[in-house]
Amino acid sequence: MALTDLFALFGIAAVLCASAAALCRVGHDTNPRSPRWFRFLTNAWVLVLFMAMLVPIPGSGLALAGYFRGFVGDLSITFLALSIWSLCHRFLNTVAISHRERKALLVVVCVATLLLYPTALGWGDWDAYRLGWGSGSFLAALLAICGVSAAMGLRVLPALIALAVLAWSSGLMTSDNLWDYLLDPWLSALAWGIVFIKCTQCVFKRFVNTSINRSSH
Repeated sequence: MALTDLFALFGIAAVLCASAAALCRVGHDTNPRSPRWFRFLTNAWVLVLFMAMLVPIPGSGLALAGYFRGFVGDLSITFLALSIWSLCHRFLNTVAISHRERKALLVVVCVATLLLYPTALGWGDWDAYRLGWGSGSFLAALLAICGVSAAMGLRVLPALIALAVLAWSSGLMTSDNLWDYLLDPWLSALAWGIVFIKCTQCVFKRFVNTSINRSSH
């Protein structure tokens, strides 16, 4: 099996396991009195799931992650790095991404998706996806984003961009376009979903506060 295929399968397994771990964390946060063995079992289940995703199925020779790959395609380096970070935070108790870093990452991802996907689908005469084929202006723009982010005290966003560019220059994925290393449709959908939920919560909270203030008067 080619290195690009192994890397793609590993990425899919890591993202799915991080998603499963996040769902387990939601269940634990919903019931903070859940016993310690509950967390142990959920951690064990996530580890078993990760290994099961990469073990070839007898008779087919294809791992379960390979079937998912046929449906979701290859995932970006950004999504993979964030998933590994989430798993390390859960199992190794490493530092979590701060709220400020997450907010900056969400803003950049959402703006990038608005730039990339509409133009790639033919909305207009300019296609942003073409920049991913080694455009010097695109690399300069990414460098500028890293510089501005570092000046603002942000570390996660420049690190993710650097990892994506490094993986792209090393050819770790089947695609030769830098955009595929930076973004994928599933990460974009997740980012917009989080933004939608946050905005909905903000509007609902403001509506409740307004209603309480009116009733108090």
